[in-house]
Amino acid sequence: MVKNLDIKYTTTHEWIEILDLDSGECNVGITERIQDVYGDIVFVDLPQLDEYEQGEIIGRIETSDGQNHYIYSPVSGEIYEINTALEDDVELLNRFPEGDGWICKFYMENPSEIDALLSLREYEAYEEDELDEEEYLPETDFYENIEDY
Repeated sequence: MVKNLDIKYTTTHEWIEILDLDSGECNVGITERIQDVYGDIVFVDLPQLDEYEQGEIIGRIETSDGQNHYIYSPVSGEIYEINTALEDDVELLNRFPEGDGWICKFYMENPSEIDALLSLREYEAYEEDELDEEEYLPETDFYENIEDY
């Protein structure tokens, strides 16, 4: 019986869509927020068909400014399918990161790990807080260095 549960998010900007809680089948990808934070993705190092623990590095993206960022496993389990379309068209990650740009499909080992993930509302609140912290320098830094301007 397929039950489409809510999509969950991580603080490292991955999403997971649980397709069937009974079998543990789910899709995993990176969020749209990645482009806002890191810029356009120009390369993706896709995961291997293997077992991973929650929080373990499963892949890597490279952005247009030459920086590398890791993709983390949102849950423990086994990757059974990779989105090989990304090898030919990495732009799918920039255009549809939460759709056709999915990274891999998992068989989740422990459904209770979902409880540690964020709902959309929690993820958006986290994004907002994180963005506020990154965009504004504390007043003390500005005033301490005012002679430099």
